[in-house]
Amino acid sequence: MLRYKRGLKNDLHSIEYDEITSTQCESLWCKVYVSQVDFIVVGVCYRSQEADENEISQLFECIKTVTDLKCPALIMGDFNYPGINWSTLKADSEGSKFLKLVLDCYLDQHVHEPTRMKNILDLVLTSDLQLKDDVRITAPVGNSDHNGLIWETESIKK
Repeated sequence: MLRYKRGLKNDLHSIEYDEITSTQCESLWCKVYVSQVDFIVVGVCYRSQEADENEISQLFECIKTVTDLKCPALIMGDFNYPGINWSTLKADSEGSKFLKLVLDCYLDQHVHEPTRMKNILDLVLTSDLQLKDDVRITAPVGNSDHNGLIWETESIKK
């Protein structure tokens, strides 16, 4: 069953993307409609450090499914891969599969400064969607040990 929600702007409407959200990983996916038929897919993901292979596989499958849709996508979250150097695109053994996924899916990664201690753990990934400016890093909110991220997307043409 699709749940219909009013977006933050009067002309944006969103629905939960149940076919993707119903997987066995910590993620939530929505279709945000920018016109009657055009939408972007927005996903929020969390990969805990204790995630087992099945959960990681499900998360990867969600990302592949979204990028196979050939529509704009915004994927954000705490992926917990400290061994990836996003400047050189090199990774340790744990992060190499995720880095390969990001590259194979032609996703752009927009976070270039550490989000927790010296690591870039929190990511903003896009496909066919441009950001107006670089992602800005802010102080943590509340008692979080991760920095906050702020960004703005380009206007989506209707």
